[in-house]
Amino acid sequence: MPRLSHLTRIHTTPTEEGSTWLQLFFDLVYVAILVEVGYQLAHNLDMQGIIKFIILFIPIWWSWLEFVDYGSRYPIDDIGMRVLTVLYMAVMLLLAFEIHGIYSEENMIVFTLTYALSKFILAFMYGRAWYHYPTYRRLTSHRAIAFALIGALWVAISFVAPQKLWILILPIVIGALSPLFIHLVHKFTNRTKLSRPPIKYQFLLHRFGELTIIVLGEFFIKLVTSSDGRELVAINYLIGSFLLIISVSLWWLYFDHLEHTDLIKSGSRMAVWVYTHFLFLAAITAYGVVGNEIFAVTSFEALPDAERLLFTIALTTAVLSYGVIEWASKERDEPLSRAPQPLVRLGSAMALLAVGFWGTSLNVGWLTGLAAAILLGQVVFGVYTRIQRPDIDKLMATS
Repeated sequence: MPRLSHLTRIHTTPTEEGSTWLQLFFDLVYVAILVEVGYQLAHNLDMQGIIKFIILFIPIWWSWLEFVDYGSRYPIDDIGMRVLTVLYMAVMLLLAFEIHGIYSEENMIVFTLTYALSKFILAFMYGRAWYHYPTYRRLTSHRAIAFALIGALWVAISFVAPQKLWILILPIVIGALSPLFIHLVHKFTNRTKLSRPPIKYQFLLHRFGELTIIVLGEFFIKLVTSSDGRELVAINYLIGSFLLIISVSLWWLYFDHLEHTDLIKSGSRMAVWVYTHFLFLAAITAYGVVGNEIFAVTSFEALPDAERLLFTIALTTAVLSYGVIEWASKERDEPLSRAPQPLVRLGSAMALLAVGFWGTSLNVGWLTGLAAAILLGQVVFGVYTRIQRPDIDKLMATS
């Protein structure tokens, strides 16, 4: 009978390229979290609500990013890692429960303490990486200590200033700068180069793509559940068609580019690619929230200013951030590849803003229809650009 210490170190499936089934399961936990974050925004469609939404979105997305960053460098899939992943999922689910009443001091204390626990779990993960990857022990030990200290900072915040939502940004900024601190500490205390594990680029593409499609799919979950027991009228079908076009266009633009992306060639732009996803995901989450509100209208009237502006600004942000993502991640040199299209993204963003700020007299049908046309136009132009490649004939001849 194998010893328990041996059993927990059994590697079951490789994670060099794509995601494991547990990691896909892990991403689904964020559906519950994002639903609750969107619920908060849906009941506060004003500037204060938007600011609170962004501040709350930051730690949620950052917790996902830190977990993915670990997996992209230390592909361990043994029983011990699975147990830690499930614990991390449990912590995230507890956060989802607390978001509903996040503005009360009691819920905020539980939120920050729970978030602190997620940092301690990450510290333990890096401790295991220290054991499994002897080459990178100096780096993993620094990271384990850093996450333990960040977790302690979250605990301190829960007792010092739990009612201040903006203070959540402080430990996140410190956490984001921790790799730089580790580099500086190593530079001044050790002359040897700090060994770093190679990044699993295909793994990153899979993970970011999975979360993006979950966020897009969450919108349809909201539409279906919010329409339960309500009789739909003609305007709902029309607006629903426009919203479907917008959602599919966002999907098409992002994944059409992702299919051809080669992160290895991105170089120093990779950090831009990673962090711009925050804006992109926050924007399509906000679009889903206000889109659900728009779908519920029962007459062809102009939307309230708050809904109209949030709808168009969210789509504008999604288009611009996608343009940055497109610029930061080069496509592979192959028959269907294309160059970034910054002028198309910028022009589309300006058109969406024009609809939002000067379309006060537009009824909801025209508003959503114009937005759908702008998004669909980008898809059509992108397809046209790909098929205009001079080597497309060779691809068609061999297929």
